[in-house]
Amino acid sequence: MIGIISKIHGIHRRNSRKSKQLSPSPPFTLDEICPTWATKLKLGLTNKDKQVLSYDSKYCLVGEAWGFTGRQAGYYFAPLIPFIGCWTCIKLGKDMGKLSREKMTYKTEDFQPLIKRFLEHWNQRHKLITERMKEI
Repeated sequence: MIGIISKIHGIHRRNSRKSKQLSPSPPFTLDEICPTWATKLKLGLTNKDKQVLSYDSKYCLVGEAWGFTGRQAGYYFAPLIPFIGCWTCIKLGKDMGKLSREKMTYKTEDFQPLIKRFLEHWNQRHKLITERMKEI
């Protein structure tokens, strides 16, 4: 019995040392999560880019983060979103689309508050997706 307990504690001690050694990785930037859209935002959005942001969730900024799969939209079926998508990502994508539709003349800085919220959310909830995509 004592041997079993010491083995458990020994494993626990090794695991706790291992977790202390691993430092959390720094948050991903927009360039790492969405390189295509990060470049477009730096260069300035075209009318076609604005249309994509406004109407095509699969290819928008949030869609790129999800790998252009449409998964963030629950494959376009709202009942599936809780199982395969993310409500927060959907809302942020819709907010970016709404901003893109409403402003006839806009600056890329207008998107910065939404992008900041998106990056915070992504790094808290979906960081592993970007890590997996980097491995591919």
